[in-house]
Amino acid sequence: MLIWMILALYVVSVVLTVNYATVYDLANKKGYEGNKYRRISMIPFYGYKKINALPTHTHITDEEITHLYSFGMIMTRLGFFALLNLLIFLLLIPISVVLYLGIGNWSLSKLLLIYFVMVLILFHQGIVTEYARKKGYEGVKVGLFGLVPIVSFIYYVKAPKKRNISKAGLKAIFSFGSMISRLAIMMEIVFIAIVIIVPVVYIFGMAFANLRTAIPNTIWPENPSFEAFTYLFNETKFLTWYWNTLKIALINMVVGTLLITGAAYVFARFSFKGKKAGLLTILVLQAFPSFMGLIAMYVLFWKFNLLGQPTALTILYIGGSIPGNLWLVKGFLSQIPKDLDESAMIDGANKLQIFFRVILPLAVPILTFVAVGMFMAPWMDYMLPGYLLQFKPAGSPADYDIQTQWTLAVGIFNFLETTSDSLHYSAFAAATIFVGFPITVLYMTFQKYLIEGIMAGATKG
Repeated sequence: MLIWMILALYVVSVVLTVNYATVYDLANKKGYEGNKYRRISMIPFYGYKKINALPTHTHITDEEITHLYSFGMIMTRLGFFALLNLLIFLLLIPISVVLYLGIGNWSLSKLLLIYFVMVLILFHQGIVTEYARKKGYEGVKVGLFGLVPIVSFIYYVKAPKKRNISKAGLKAIFSFGSMISRLAIMMEIVFIAIVIIVPVVYIFGMAFANLRTAIPNTIWPENPSFEAFTYLFNETKFLTWYWNTLKIALINMVVGTLLITGAAYVFARFSFKGKKAGLLTILVLQAFPSFMGLIAMYVLFWKFNLLGQPTALTILYIGGSIPGNLWLVKGFLSQIPKDLDESAMIDGANKLQIFFRVILPLAVPILTFVAVGMFMAPWMDYMLPGYLLQFKPAGSPADYDIQTQWTLAVGIFNFLETTSDSLHYSAFAAATIFVGFPITVLYMTFQKYLIEGIMAGATKG
């Protein structure tokens, strides 16, 4: 029954929007525009009768008016508004469901209330800062003061103009279209912020909840404690896992970036036989995921006695990252003018000096992007270490503890194994906080170069 009601409402909305667009188009062709005629056009039957009875103020033929009601024009409008209404319904239905569920759920109702309050505050702040900017007031102070409801708006209304602007320019801020677009943007921003922030707060809450076998149903515990952190450092080998992962990440970042940079420099700056075939081969290798060769990797590690050795994983990480990153760095280096190389050679520089003194300083953004990506790979990977580090190294004693060779991903996942004695949800959350810390610091430190690196390297092959 509910589905049929939604379908009927959808059909009615499509018919009404098609009728509105047709009638308002007729008004435009007769020379009538503005909100008044928009509102009239929205009224079924009466709107058409009213607009059709208006005298024509423009040079328009009967054929042009007839064309508005032709089969082709009606079908075009019908297709467009059917798709537009479908997108609106797909957006409104989940929102309606959430609002309905929030009626009987206090936690969800509280979250929705916080959401709408934040939207209104930011909506008000956006209007105030835009109004103040048009009058000549800008800066962080204006933005912060704009968060104060009503008072900030009254203050800037009464404040003298520092910039010559007409009243129409100020009124444009409060136009219907401007207000709707601003409100939609604020709703999207707050929604994305909540989607990102709530899970982070939940993880912190779980870390301080000290829960072993139960998952908390509240965002923050009533009685926070540090017992999960004590368990993590005193009863597990978390520091050993951390050191194993950090060691792999550093080797991966330094050695991998050097190898990729050198190879990309050769492919970007030199011409040699087999260059195109080599690049295509590397491109083909990039298409195959690493887990396809898991059995082959195991056999190679077994034959060379590398099973159970964490640092040996750098061979796989570096080798697997070369194809994609090589193309990325090569594309960036190809954009650097070769005139710089020739100028340096005229001044007496050799190829090595050109590479270190000319190319590398200009390639800092893309190299930073690659280095950060290489550093992050071991922290996130579970498949390779989870398979290759579950075996004892060759020649290890009988009482050897296999957990000493685990990486963070393997060790932390062990906290979620329901069949294991180490099941501990709070310890898992506490460990994820320490895993996210170096990655967060790295991103914040190299944010400028990462943004440049993301946009670079793919514009020239």
